[in-house]
Amino acid sequence: MKAMKQFTGEATEKTAGRVKFKIYPGGVSGDEKDVVRKIRLGQLQAAGFTGVGIGEIAPEIRVLDTPFLFKNAKEIDHIYKTFDGDFRKIFETRGYVLLGWAEVGNVNIFSNSPVTKPEDLKAVKMWIWEGDPIAEATFAALKIKPIPLSITDVMTSLQTGMINGVYGSPLSVIALQWFSRMKYVLSTPIANASGAVVISKKTFDALSKEDQKIMLELGDKYFKALTAQSRKDNEDSVKILKGKKLMFTETAATAEL
Repeated sequence: MKAMKQFTGEATEKTAGRVKFKIYPGGVSGDEKDVVRKIRLGQLQAAGFTGVGIGEIAPEIRVLDTPFLFKNAKEIDHIYKTFDGDFRKIFETRGYVLLGWAEVGNVNIFSNSPVTKPEDLKAVKMWIWEGDPIAEATFAALKIKPIPLSITDVMTSLQTGMINGVYGSPLSVIALQWFSRMKYVLSTPIANASGAVVISKKTFDALSKEDQKIMLELGDKYFKALTAQSRKDNEDSVKILKGKKLMFTETAATAEL
């Protein structure tokens, strides 16, 4: 949120007030699918999305969320840099302009029973983000039937026992307080979750060329910094989770080495 405020503040300053923002934080505009719908209706003009929202706009880009695609941050940065032009073209054909990538981070499985191999997941009442085809395909390949829910319904479902397993970056699981209902974390990330900040092309095209340039330059500056900060925050979040006595388990193959 801090990076977004810095971005919007400097954008307003450098455009002499020609570009102004009103931010709706904390999901007050609904789930990501709701936000995409509101942008299409002209009720909102821009937003930050995780992979689920990106998939509603440009499904091809969800390839970035493929399980076990990346080994480290160097590989991630290389792919994003190499295919940046291609990704931008895809967004533009769908009516959006990419202002910058904002990586969510590595995704771990959190549960109330230890998970070290795929078979262990069969004992977990696993949540799945409703309507996420990547997660659906992943769990289907593992022969798991998760429980689809909107992200806003996860905490209540954890409290009632409807689910007892979730997935997410360490930082997001702490921010959403899901960790308070978990006992175990699979150390091996199952994916790296993408994130992006986009603006409707109609809104962007209405800006002067000068203001467009400012928006793109500031987007690159602040959202690269946000990704770097997110990676650090996720590392710190792992330490916090360990301090909260969550047990980090290794995959069976790793444990045997």
